Amino acid sequence: MDDWQQTDQEFDLQPDPRILPMLGEINLPQWKCVAEFVDNSVDAFLAAARENQVPEEPRVDITLPTSDSPTARITALDNGPGMDAATLERAVRAGWSGNDPIGSLGLFGMGFNIATARLGTLTRVWTTRAEDAEWCGLEIDFDRLMRQKHFKTPRLARAKVDPGEHGTEITVLQLKPEQRQWFAQARNRSLVRRELGRIYSTMLGHSATPMRFALAINGDGVLPREHCVWGGPGSPDRTVQTQKYGEIHSYQVVEARMDPRLYCTRCWQWLLAGETKCPTCESDSHVLLRERTVRGWVGLQRYLSDTDFGVDFLRNGRKIELGSKELFEWSDGEVVAPEYPIDDPRHRGRLVGEIHLDHCRVTYMKDRFDRNDPAWQEMIDAVRGPGPLRPDKAAELGFPANTAPLYLLFQAFRRSQPKPVSAGCYKRLLVVKENARAVEMAQEFYKGNPEYVSDLRWWQIVEEQDRALLTDADNSDDGGSPGGFIPDPGGSSGGGGLEGGGEVGESGAGGGDGVSRPEVPGGRPVSRSPIASLTREYIHDATGLRWDVRAFEAVADDPVLSGSSAPWALVSTSLGQHEFIVDDSDGLFLSATLTPLDALLAELAWRTCDVQRGGQDSVTFGGVLSELRKRYGTPNDLDPIDLSARANGILLSVAKSVASCGSDVDCVALYDDLSPTERDEIQRRMATRAVDKPQTVIETGRFLEYASRWTLVRFFERHAGLFFDGLYWDDAYEGIPYDDERVANEARAHVRGKYISLLGDAVWLAEEDPEALRVASRVRLLRAALALDLLDQTVAQPDLE
Repeated sequence: MDDWQQTDQEFDLQPDPRILPMLGEINLPQWKCVAEFVDNSVDAFLAAARENQVPEEPRVDITLPTSDSPTARITALDNGPGMDAATLERAVRAGWSGNDPIGSLGLFGMGFNIATARLGTLTRVWTTRAEDAEWCGLEIDFDRLMRQKHFKTPRLARAKVDPGEHGTEITVLQLKPEQRQWFAQARNRSLVRRELGRIYSTMLGHSATPMRFALAINGDGVLPREHCVWGGPGSPDRTVQTQKYGEIHSYQVVEARMDPRLYCTRCWQWLLAGETKCPTCESDSHVLLRERTVRGWVGLQRYLSDTDFGVDFLRNGRKIELGSKELFEWSDGEVVAPEYPIDDPRHRGRLVGEIHLDHCRVTYMKDRFDRNDPAWQEMIDAVRGPGPLRPDKAAELGFPANTAPLYLLFQAFRRSQPKPVSAGCYKRLLVVKENARAVEMAQEFYKGNPEYVSDLRWWQIVEEQDRALLTDADNSDDGGSPGGFIPDPGGSSGGGGLEGGGEVGESGAGGGDGVSRPEVPGGRPVSRSPIASLTREYIHDATGLRWDVRAFEAVADDPVLSGSSAPWALVSTSLGQHEFIVDDSDGLFLSATLTPLDALLAELAWRTCDVQRGGQDSVTFGGVLSELRKRYGTPNDLDPIDLSARANGILLSVAKSVASCGSDVDCVALYDDLSPTERDEIQRRMATRAVDKPQTVIETGRFLEYASRWTLVRFFERHAGLFFDGLYWDDAYEGIPYDDERVANEARAHVRGKYISLLGDAVWLAEEDPEALRVASRVRLLRAALALDLLDQTVAQPDLE
C-alpha cells in the first residue's frame, strides 16, 4: 500500500483569490491590525539603519476614522526609504517575507494581509524612494480579485508633491461596517493609542531600543507608556541593605550573553551542536553564527496593583507579551505554584521589567514567545535563576546559591507591607503606605507630567512615613498601656521634619525648593517643613472645585498661626495655590479622632460650601466633608483585611525568631516541651505542606512556623526569655536591672503579661473571619491595631531575607 511513483503531470496549487478575504476571519484585534502597519514601517527604518540611511527623524502617522461613514478609511504613512516596484509586489504577497529574520518585526509575511482583510475590502499601497520621479502603487480589491479569479492587479502612479519625498503609505478603504462602528467610538481610538504606546514604548521613549521613531494618531503624538519604577532612568539609585544578600538595587540590569549558535536565515531554524548544514534546506549558504543575548531589566514599581505588574517580553524593541506573570511561578514539572505576590492580602504586585529576547521564536500573531524554543528556558535561568524564588524552598530542594536579578529583587521587595513597622521600615521596603496616593501620582507620571518623572515625590512620602514612626517610638508609653500610644494616620511628619526646611526638590509657593519662608515683623524668615503626604490636588466631584494644596509643618511662632484659635490655617497664594499650615505638636492632635488630614479636609469642605453659597446647586458641609473623607481619608481607615494580614505577618515573624537564637538553645528540647497535642498539630501541618525533612525543621527551631497561633502564645509564655534582650524585641527581660530577684521576677511577669495581651490581640485579628472583623466595634479594632503597632515598635532587627 506504500508503493508509489511520480509522473510527469503536475497539479497547480496556486490558491484561489478567495483566500485573501478569508484571512479577515482571523480574530486579530483592531489595535493589532494597526500595529501591523507600524511594524512594516519600523522594519523599513531598521533596514535603512543597517545601511546607514535611516531618516533623520523617523516618523509614522496613523489616521483613524472618527465617524461611521461609508467613506471612512485608515491610513498609515511613514517617511522610510520606500521600495521599488518589484519589492512592493513581493511585500504585499501573502506568505512572502523578505525581512531579515534576525533584525525585523515582520517574519511570516502574513501580518499585512490579515490586518487589511480584517479591516476592509479595498487596500491601496503607495511607495516612493528619494530618487524616484513618482509614487508607485497598487490596489488589493478583494471583490475584483474573486471576480477575475486571479491575483493580477494594475500598477498605479501619482505625481510627487516634493521631488525629495520618500516613504510608504497604506490606506484601507471600504471599511467593513462593524469596523467603521468600532473606530467611530472615541474610547476605542483611545484604546488603540494606549496599546501602541505600550508595545512600542522602548522605541518611543527614553531608551530608543533598537531605534527611536515618532508615532502620531490623527495628528497627536503617541506617548510611550514607560514603567513607573523606583530608581532607574531619571531617578536616583535606590538600594536596600539586607543581612544575607548585602546591598540590593531596586532596578536590576539584566545582561546575559549565551554561547553563539548557528542559524539558518532561510528556514529560521537553529542548528544543533555539530551541525554545519541546515537540516531542513540541507544547505550551508544561509547558515550564520548568531550572537545571543538576554538583556533588559527588572525593577520595583512605585505602586501596587492587582493586575498592572509583571514582566514585558520584547523582540527587536517591540513588546510581544505584556505584564507576564510566568517568571513569578515555580514548577517542579508537575505542579505550578505561584510565588509572587503571595505576601499581599489583596494579591497586589509591583515587580515589573522588560526583557529583550531577540533570538527566540514568536507566534505568527506576535502575541507569544515559543516556550519550546530552548532560548526561552535559557532566559528564565538568566533572569530568575534556577529553582524557586523562595529561599527556604530553594534550600529545601537543594538548589545552589542564586544571585539572578529577579531572585535578588524578590528577596528585598517581595512584601507590600513592612515587617516590622518600625523606624526606617518604609525606606527598606520602598513602599508608600497609602497605595491610592501612589497610584494617583503614577497617573501623572503616565501623562508625562515632568514633576513626576523621577521617584522624588514618592521618596518624600516614604521619608515622612519613617519620620512619623521615629517620633511615635520616642513618644511611646513605656508602661505598656495601648491607650498611651496614638498613631498619626494622617501622615504628618510630626517632630521629625526636615531640619531648617531641608531640600525637597519640589516647586512650592514660598521658594524654589518647596519650603515656605514667610517673614515675621522684623524681617526674620520662618522655615516650614513640607508635609509630602498632604501635598496634592484635592477635588470635589459634585461641584468640580479643585484645590492645589501645599502642606507645611509650622514652627511654634509661625506668623500665620499666631493669635489663631486653631493650630492650622489654609491660606491662598499669588500662584493660585493654597498653603495648609499646621502645628501638629498642638495638644489638639493628641486626640484619637483628629489628625492634620482631618483638619485639612474640614477646611476644604468649608471653603467649598462658601464658594457654592447662594448658587443653584447648594451643598451642605456634612455632604462635602463626607465625599472628601471617602476619597482622601483612607489613611485613617481601620481596614480588616490589612489588619489581619499584618497580624499574620507579625505572628509568623515572632515564630521564625526562635530559629535565629543560635546554638546555645536546644531546639529539640523546646519541641519536646510541647504537649502531645501541640506536637501532633505541628507534625500534621508539616505533612500538609510537604516538608520532606521534619527532623531538620525541629532541630533548627523552625517548628513554631507550623504551630497554631495560640500554641505560639503558650510557647512564648513558657519561654519568654527567648524573645527579649535583643533576641527579637529590645525590651529587657533576663537583663532587668534589679538586684532583688523577687522584684526582678515581678518586672519580668509584667513584661510577659503585657506581650501576652498584645499577642492575643494579634491572634484575634489573624483568626477572626473577615466579615466578623467588618462588624466589630471601632474601639475593638482600634485596640487591636494599636497592639500591632506596639508589637512592632521594639523589634530588635528587621526581618530581611
